Parts: sequence; C-alpha cells; structure tokens
Amino acid sequence: MRGRRLWALAPAFALLACASVMRAPVVVIPPLLGQISADFQLNPVQAGVLVGLPVLCFGVLTPIASVLLRLTGINHATIYCLLGVVAGSLVRSFGAQPGLYLGSLILGAGLAIGNLSIPMLIGRDFQRRTALLTGAYTSTVNIVVALVTAAAAPVAVVVGWRWSAAGSGVVLGLVALVAWVAVYPPGDPGARAGIRRRAGLSPVQPASPIAAGLERRQIGRWRVVWLFVAAFVCHILAYNVVTAWLPTALAEMRHMSVVGAGLGSSLFQAAGIAGPFLVPILMSALGWSQLRTMAAVCVCWITLPIGLIAVPGWWPVWSLVGGLAQGAFFTVLFVVVIQRARDVDENRRITALIQTIGYTVAATGPVAAGWIHSRVPGWTMTFVAVFLVLVAMSVCALLAVADSSQPPEGKRTV
Repeated sequence: MRGRRLWALAPAFALLACASVMRAPVVVIPPLLGQISADFQLNPVQAGVLVGLPVLCFGVLTPIASVLLRLTGINHATIYCLLGVVAGSLVRSFGAQPGLYLGSLILGAGLAIGNLSIPMLIGRDFQRRTALLTGAYTSTVNIVVALVTAAAAPVAVVVGWRWSAAGSGVVLGLVALVAWVAVYPPGDPGARAGIRRRAGLSPVQPASPIAAGLERRQIGRWRVVWLFVAAFVCHILAYNVVTAWLPTALAEMRHMSVVGAGLGSSLFQAAGIAGPFLVPILMSALGWSQLRTMAAVCVCWITLPIGLIAVPGWWPVWSLVGGLAQGAFFTVLFVVVIQRARDVDENRRITALIQTIGYTVAATGPVAAGWIHSRVPGWTMTFVAVFLVLVAMSVCALLAVADSSQPPEGKRTV
C-alpha cells in the first residue's frame, strides 16, 4: 500500500518539478535590473525590453509550441522546454550584451512550450483533481518565484549578478529534466505504464484526429473563449508590470535599499503561494460557485494598485492581498478552461489561443510602465494604469465565468 502511494506521487512530482522552472528564470531579473543596467548602460526602456522579452515569446511562439505538442506529444515536447530553460539561462548570463536578449529568446521559447504542456497534462492525467493540481501547479510557481525574488539580490552580492541570474534556471531545469524523463519518457503517450498502473491513473485516450480537425475551425466562434483571452491579457499585463517594477517602485517610494526592495517585493510573490489553494477550498469545501470565487479574487487584485496610490505606507498589506489574488486568478481561470474543454486537443487549442494573444500583448507592460515612469515623475500614473487594466480584467472574467454557452457543434464529451 505504501509503495502504491509513493508511485502515485511520481506523476505529480514530475509535474511540479517542471512548474518550478516556469517563471523563476524570468522573475530573477527585476531585482538585479539595477546591476545589469549599470554594467550594460541600459536605459529604462531597454531594461523593460529585457524583462518583457520572454513574455513576448510566450505569446508569439505559442502557436509554434502548440504545433510541436500536437506532432510530438506532451512528453517529448516538455523535454525541449526544459533544455531551452537551461540553455537560455546560461546564454543570458554569460554572453555579452547581445547574449542578454538572445538568452532571453531561448528561455522564452522553452517556457512557451511549458505554458501549454502543463495544463494539457493536468487535463489528460488528473481530470478528477483539476482544481487541486492546477492550484498546486500555480502555488509551486509562486513558491519558487518568491524564493528567487527574495534571494536574487543577496546572492548577487556574494557571487555576482551573472551567477545569481543563471542559477535558478540551470539548477531547477536540470532537476526537472531528470524527473520528467524518469516519469514521462518520450514516445510514451502518458506516464510510464508501470507508474500509471501503480498510481491508479486511467489509460490515456488520444483525441480523434478527425474530430479535432472539425472542431479546430469552430473554436474562434465560441464567445466565452474571447472573454477568457481578454481577461488573461489584462491579468498578465498587470502581473508583469507589478513583478517588473515593484522592486524599483518600493526603493524610490519608501527609500529602501536594493536588497530590501527585492525582499519587500517578494511578499507579493509569496502571497501568491496560498492564493491557488484557496480556490479548491472555496469551491469544494465551502461550496462557492465559480462566479462568486472569481468576483472575490478580482476585488482583492484591484486592491493592490488602489492601496499603493492611496496609502503607500501600507504596501505590505496591499502586496499580501494582491499576491493572494494574482495566484488565485490564474487557477480559477484555467480550472474553468480545463472543465469547459471537451478533450485534451481542445484544451490545447483554447489554451494556445489564450496564451498567444495574452502573453504577446502583456509583453508590452514592463516597457510601457518604464516609458510612463521615464516621462511622469513618481509611480502614481503607473499604478493608475494597472488599476484600469484590472477593472477591464474583472469585467471580462466575470462575464466569461457566467457564460453558460456550449462550444460550437456540441457539448463536452469527455
């Protein structure tokens, strides 16, 4: 019995090991941005491009990642994701100035694959635990992001910013690669057959190519998909701006040191750890509807920019509340997406469309915020812009969750 339980944890461990690298190599840069900018004489717009480039890759390269996943499968494609993370982290840290951007491109390309493969894996292997595994995935991302954000500047003091920037991607990427290949080897449609039997997972049922081809033409006609897209665009746009510039904003607004501002901003990421686990508690334990849960999350998210504008001295409170909300929002949104999709292939296509548009638009956030700050003294206008974006996010998200329309050409069949 004990052995069976250990085997049952293997697929989830491999999934969460991959989750640990999904944002850490991106968020390690903002706390180090001052040192990087000084070494390479980057202006605020160039610094914003460096932060936003991987996010742009998430959007622009997602269609290619989607095709790769369709042709090679989740198991094989995720290996390319992890190799891209390791290689991109090394090139970005140890190249000359062009290496900053080339490494970010490689890193972003790898993560674009992972952004699709993880939700697909949850929909394929954990259909009965969608909310729990999506919450665990998001919480793992936020745990690692919080640790990396807090440690980046102190580690850089000891070993330099290059080693600090590279460490999370290389170490976590290699650990995840070993775990993934052990549980989800290329060529196997699911986890290893023995692991699936011991874990009690159901056999993988591949989607019908004919049915997938018919439905591929219909996804764009489903209204709720575009509401998901708009909500995700606004969420990621606001998240990227806060993640990229909150350390700098705290340093200037509260006269904090670089290390102190980095540790302070990590509070926003740390709060996101608990946010995803609130979702299954609210929905399952307390019986809240998806609409009620989403409404509460949106209100808390909007509290962050309002608080930083009105009472900046309470920034720990606003960071905690906003951090809880940003972690929970991603979970609620993709739980609804996974449950609405009729099979793994439809899950892939809806998720790809959401992320292609969402991350492409959201990549402009850090650059736009850097431009606003360079033109308007202080941070009020930047946080006003974040507030307006979050209002739009709330409207679209609530409409999407409340939408009860069925996909074109029929109902969910899985």
